[in-house]
Amino acid sequence: SPSKKMRTLYAHLGTTSAGSLLLRSPKIKSYDNPILPPVIQAVPGSIVKPNWSLYSPGTSNEPYKTRNQLEAEIVALQKELALAHQNVIVRDKIIEEGNATMVFQNIGLRKMNEALHQQEETATTDWARLFKGKAQVLSGDECYDTVKAIEEGRKVKEAGKEVKKVTREKKKQMREEIEREWATMKERHVADVEAWSQECSKLFQEGVRKKDLPPKPKPGKKPTLPAVDDEDDELEDEPDEEADV
Repeated sequence: SPSKKMRTLYAHLGTTSAGSLLLRSPKIKSYDNPILPPVIQAVPGSIVKPNWSLYSPGTSNEPYKTRNQLEAEIVALQKELALAHQNVIVRDKIIEEGNATMVFQNIGLRKMNEALHQQEETATTDWARLFKGKAQVLSGDECYDTVKAIEEGRKVKEAGKEVKKVTREKKKQMREEIEREWATMKERHVADVEAWSQECSKLFQEGVRKKDLPPKPKPGKKPTLPAVDDEDDELEDEPDEEADV
């Protein structure tokens, strides 16, 4: 089965020096990642191609064939069928090798994607923002201004979190109020439908035509939240700073 073949392939890859780099959990580095060149294969010329013209009936005008002619034709067809079988086996092997190469390349691409994602999502710490990869004089004005800017940025971020928290609480209360109002509307609609049904039955018994009966009450539309400009409904937890100044 395909799943069994995949497990076998992964097991064999794990035993090789190159494949183990792709299957292990730690992130790989650029110089550790083997990039396989594309392999374009075709059926080798040493494999004789069958005479495909034999699959179509002959154009002979003879009304019938002798037994010897039929036996010779059967022998020829068997020979060409054996050649066709060899070609099919070779093509299947080529397809299998191509699929294995694509699986190997896909594993490598996924690993590289994980490494790129990890690099892009790395949070910038206060320490990195302060020193910027080079030495700094901690008593200098530039260092003091940087520390002050970091503190101000942290205060602004915390204030933004608090505003989002308050907004989220208001939305939660509004949703609860809407759900209560909607439940009341549904109960009222059930009562209106019951009263309408009784009234229609009474009018129908009095001889009122069906088309002249009052229309069935509609449930009405469910209330919705008003449109807001804030797109961040949910506040995501941000990574903690690794080093405070």
